[in-house]
Amino acid sequence: MVGLRKAQQDRLPELTLAALRWARANDPDFPASVDKRGAELLYRVGNLKMWARNRPRAGLRHPDLD
Repeated sequence: MVGLRKAQQDRLPELTLAALRWARANDPDFPASVDKRGAELLYRVGNLKMWARNRPRAGLRHPDLD
């Protein structure tokens, strides 16, 4: 389990920490935290990686909408 900063640095360098924080607040598909260390929420790395792989990306067209 890791916090968002550590996850971004070590496992999701293609995303910014700001993007992860924005997604946590605004994306209903963002994984739920599983624990807490002080004030820091902790997440399972596998859940974050799966979310990052499956998240919609701006500018990409959905084939069903063309």
